[in-house]
Amino acid sequence: MPTRSEILDTLAASQGKVTAYFQGLSPEELERPCTASGVPGEAPWRAKDHFAHLAENERNIQILLHLTLNGETSLPGNLGAMSREERLAFSNQRNQSYVNAHHDDSMETLFADLAAARQETLNLLEQFTDEQLAAHASISFAADRTAGDLFAANAQHSAVHITWIEEGFRQGV
Repeated sequence: MPTRSEILDTLAASQGKVTAYFQGLSPEELERPCTASGVPGEAPWRAKDHFAHLAENERNIQILLHLTLNGETSLPGNLGAMSREERLAFSNQRNQSYVNAHHDDSMETLFADLAAARQETLNLLEQFTDEQLAAHASISFAADRTAGDLFAANAQHSAVHITWIEEGFRQGV
């Protein structure tokens, strides 16, 4: 379980890497398709789409963290009743809808949105006690992770997307 200090360091280092990586891409690279969409029939994702997705993903993790903070043990709505495959399809569609809605946003807008999402995460972190960070998440499908692990998941998720972009560029998706 990462400590509060480790979480803060991990999130700051990740934000720095993400910022440097995406600022280092040319306008052509930002627009270049690099991975298939998780939704059949949708256009491949561009590097810019992956970047837009990072803010939405951070906010989705915040939802799990809020549920954990409040002691909730199940996902809202009918998500808890869905199979893993159904939740994955739902998540892929939600991600695609978000990317579609932000397709034409400028990089400046996307950077500001990601910065705002990160600030929301940091504000949420302040609400957790050290004991709560060390406790297992209350949400059943994330129960093998601590709340602190969920905070750090944002950094891990960003790194995975950068890897996918690089692999897509190499493979010429």
